[in-house]
Amino acid sequence: MKFDPTAKIENEIAHRIIQNAVKNINGKVIFSSHAKARMQERNYSPQDVQYILLNGSITGKEFNEKNRTWAYTLRGDDLEGDEGGVVTAIIGEWTSIIITVLS
Repeated sequence: MKFDPTAKIENEIAHRIIQNAVKNINGKVIFSSHAKARMQERNYSPQDVQYILLNGSITGKEFNEKNRTWAYTLRGDDLEGDEGGVVTAIIGEWTSIIITVLS
C-alpha cells in the first residue's frame, strides 16, 4: 500500500516512521534549505537533529494545506544536552523532510 502524506496518523506511529527514516538503511532524511539555514544560525549539526528525532517526543502536529502534508514538532535534548526542537514532515513510508529547527 502506498503511503498517503495527507492521512492523519497517531503520534506514536508517526514517531516510529520518523525514527525509521533516521536509522533504517532504506530511510531518508532530507534537510530543506530553510532548515539548513536555521541549523547554522542555531548551531545544530545533522547529528543533533537526528538525535532529537530519535529520542524526542512529538509535542504538536499541524496539517500544511499548501504542501498537503502533516508537520510534526518534536522536542528533546540535543547531543550536548540542550533542549531543542525539530519540525519535520513525513513524505513517504521511509522519508522525512526537516522543515526547521527550534531553539
